[in-house]
Amino acid sequence: MHGAAFVLALVALLSVPSVGTWAQAIDPSPEVHHIHGLAVDQRDPDLLYVATHTGLVLLRTGRKPEWVGMHRFDLMGFTAHPHETGLMYASGHPDVITYRQDGVGHLGLLASRDGGRTWQSISLKGEADFHALAFSPRDGGQLYGWSVAGQSGLYRISAATGSGERLPGRGLSEVLALSASPDPDGPLLAGTRAGLLMSRDGGVAWTRVPTVSADVAVTALAHHVTDPKVVYAYLARPGPGLARSGDGGSTWEPAGPLMDPSMVVTALAVGRGNHVALATMGGDLMRSRDEGRTWEVVLRRGRPADRSR
Repeated sequence: MHGAAFVLALVALLSVPSVGTWAQAIDPSPEVHHIHGLAVDQRDPDLLYVATHTGLVLLRTGRKPEWVGMHRFDLMGFTAHPHETGLMYASGHPDVITYRQDGVGHLGLLASRDGGRTWQSISLKGEADFHALAFSPRDGGQLYGWSVAGQSGLYRISAATGSGERLPGRGLSEVLALSASPDPDGPLLAGTRAGLLMSRDGGVAWTRVPTVSADVAVTALAHHVTDPKVVYAYLARPGPGLARSGDGGSTWEPAGPLMDPSMVVTALAVGRGNHVALATMGGDLMRSRDEGRTWEVVLRRGRPADRSR
């Protein structure tokens, strides 16, 4: 699968789900499919949080996957605060119980302060459905999200107050992933169906990063949590697969696996030190503890690798 065929497949996989998908049966010990986001625990990098179509899952080394909390939200966008333990942000669609209670199909921006066990809508409930989210330390903490619902486009939301605004996002379209520098004055990056874009003015205007071809779909992005120069991106075919930048996103070099093009990489996460993880929509998850030099398979088709055969 190459070029236009890959993009069509990607868009189909990332399309908005129907109400029926919210009622999907949940196994007590989940198989982890339809992955939308990842986070590495900042205190214990052996712990991985996986945002899925039917809730948040915790992966611990040597143990079965565990559901986090009681909600089974379809978490489309997902990101964790880089320094505050337990603080996470998400977006997406409610489970059946929540939908019946609130009658709202789009959760807006959600926040959890207990590691994903409980969630509160802090902005744009019923209006926004963010399929990409990024936390920036700019101006005391900002969330940037790409919404596909209502007045679609790029939004900026204050983490402190929940006040949000739709940004012009000049030059930006068809966003698949967002990431923000850990430097408050650093740039934002957007992975799109047609290459990589950068903004240096808080998301108002965007320019193409010329070292990534416009023929390449950039499906996942993640800055290092403390080093603003280090960024990871997944460049789908035609392209090198996982790539690493040591200069904040201007230039790139291969950094890890090139997945089968039918297995859409939808999530990247970077932890303290040298921890990197990537996942596909279909439930394959790999992690590296040495900046991508070596990799171990954590999940294969949604099941722990040692039990998948």
